[in-house]
Amino acid sequence: MVDGGKIDMKIESVAQLCVEYWKLAAATEKALSGVLASDGKRLEAQLKFSKRQLDVLLQDLGLRLVDFSGERFHPGLAVSVDNPGDFAEDEALVVGKTIEPTVMSDMSVIRLGRVIVAPVEQEEE
Repeated sequence: MVDGGKIDMKIESVAQLCVEYWKLAAATEKALSGVLASDGKRLEAQLKFSKRQLDVLLQDLGLRLVDFSGERFHPGLAVSVDNPGDFAEDEALVVGKTIEPTVMSDMSVIRLGRVIVAPVEQEEE
């Protein structure tokens, strides 16, 4: 809706749109591994360009997407866990996969991300 020259957007809708784009980009990257080299290069270039455009738009809106993959999991992470019952409460966990990134504005969470956790790999001594 246009109001006095300003566009009135619902930030939650913008956040959802960004998450859906992120998921599409992740699926496209995965699919590119099976594409012929000649087609893959063109698609890869288009994907990189689109991701840069998304980053610019997010920055203009004061938003950012946070992918916690590979980080140690703790209850303070701004995510919901899809597999919380798979592990003991005191087990050391890591974010094994980000299903949806967290959308943030400055230090405020606009939309929680979704992750799957996994046990921390023990380092051999």
